[in-house]
Amino acid sequence: MSKYVLGHHLEGEGTRLDLMSELLDPMHRRCIEALEIVKPGARTLEVGCGNGSISAWLAKRVSPGGKAVAFDLDLSLVEAHAPNLELRQGDIVAGPVEPGSFDLVNRACCASSYCERGSGDQEPGCKRSTGWRASTH
Repeated sequence: MSKYVLGHHLEGEGTRLDLMSELLDPMHRRCIEALEIVKPGARTLEVGCGNGSISAWLAKRVSPGGKAVAFDLDLSLVEAHAPNLELRQGDIVAGPVEPGSFDLVNRACCASSYCERGSGDQEPGCKRSTGWRASTH
């Protein structure tokens, strides 16, 4: 299984994730909104959801009828809850994700953001028909 460089067990990790959310979520949301894919009925997957702030936002955007899945190695710092938000703990590389089961696969890591049109095969479970992903590196 993969390991965190900055594990959730470290002192101050929750504060760091909250600060990252405060600083980066507005930019990340604008990037995702520009794709025009996340709307009621859509299915989204966030890989490496951290504290779940973007996952919760996605859950609101896909309601009604959609589902947001938040995936992380460690869900202990996730404070987000929504009726259509599913939390999954594990290693996305090791865990099976059904091909074509998501309209958007989002992954967040660091400070700069980009959006690109891909083949859909570049992210686990992303539909080839949309093939969009939003990434923060």
